[in-house]
Amino acid sequence: MTEPADQAATWRRSEAVVPRGVSSGHRVGWKQVFVRTQGAYIWDQEGRQYVDYLNAWGPIVLGHSDRRVNEAVLTAANTCDLTGVGPQAGEAELAERICAVMPSADKVAFCTSGTDATMHAVHVARAATGRLKILKFHGSYHGWNDHVAVGSSRKDLTEGSALNTPNGGGLHPAVVADVVVVEWNDAAGLRAAFDQHGAELAAAFTEGYVHSFGCVPAAPGFLELLRELCTAHGVVMVMDEVKTGFRAAIGGYQSICGVTPDLTAFGKAVANGYSLAGLAGIDALMGHLGAYSKTEATIDGTYNASPYALAAANKTMQIMESDDIFTTLYARGEQMRTGIADAIAETGAPATVTGLGSEWCVYFRPELPTNFREAMQSDAEMYGRYHASLLSQGVLEPAFPTGDRRLNAATTEADVATTIECVRVALRAAVS
Repeated sequence: MTEPADQAATWRRSEAVVPRGVSSGHRVGWKQVFVRTQGAYIWDQEGRQYVDYLNAWGPIVLGHSDRRVNEAVLTAANTCDLTGVGPQAGEAELAERICAVMPSADKVAFCTSGTDATMHAVHVARAATGRLKILKFHGSYHGWNDHVAVGSSRKDLTEGSALNTPNGGGLHPAVVADVVVVEWNDAAGLRAAFDQHGAELAAAFTEGYVHSFGCVPAAPGFLELLRELCTAHGVVMVMDEVKTGFRAAIGGYQSICGVTPDLTAFGKAVANGYSLAGLAGIDALMGHLGAYSKTEATIDGTYNASPYALAAANKTMQIMESDDIFTTLYARGEQMRTGIADAIAETGAPATVTGLGSEWCVYFRPELPTNFREAMQSDAEMYGRYHASLLSQGVLEPAFPTGDRRLNAATTEADVATTIECVRVALRAAVS
């Protein structure tokens, strides 16, 4: 079959055979179809180049189509692909690398997505504690399994809406009753939740640094309080490092904040774009992983720990260790945030900017948010004009106002400087 002549035709072709034309919800709403990537850049079907600050929502950390990673993958696939028996090629090597740098990791098990990792975390916590309830924070997204797909719906959010609303249709309604949702950075609410439900909680899920609704850090002492309460009540503390792991630091955000969870879900940047995720944790909990037993949490999957994804991750981590990637990521990120803050001050736009390392978020509100409801008060219409202006200038960022953006290690100082000039234009467009 011949390729469609333009992007609109490609969308129509896809919509004819794929629901809404895409297999992931956030891909809807664009007119672009991207067909080539390299380093910090991405090209659409009509040949236009963009500097990419979406980076597939986080996996691309070294740069697009990194030749070193791709060559490692090709070698692995041409040597020994999936066998379905025993340790896969590269599995122990990668687990050893992660255990060496991630504070919570005594053992590591691999799967294919962040949703898989958080699902296994729930199962392990329930198997270990014999309890059912899960605690999580309002607005934090932990994947699409029923156990945690509660409390981060955007379309149903109002000033008075309940915290524990399901995130979408088709989720089992009975699950909602087993999920306790607390507002992020609400220390009093967190204590009250443990006072009421502590003896029933199997696990408490948290992001170390919230990226689910932009860039919102924990208030001083908040993660420490959660750790203290989990320990006191025998609750498994699960840190979702799907976005922060191997991007905020090679050992995850936990290596920065000094708060060590019992289990860690990770994914995205670990393999620079190849499908790999995992669950890391202390021996006492990881020992509950098994197969087809009433007392063990089953972990099974044909594509778990595929040799080509493991090869990508081993090479990615090797490069991170030898090339000091994080110095580059942090320097470029700081350059971006400082430049955007200066542009906000110069234009007088009612906006704020914040972030961590290679990530940042621009909120169209007078003060930085501390929780989900505040973040969602970022002016959507203003952001829409800002985003449209950036896109027209060849800058690719998330299409909604609480989306975090990030650069990769191939992004240059010149790329950032050019982007900041584009931001000045976009800020003026936003307030016009």
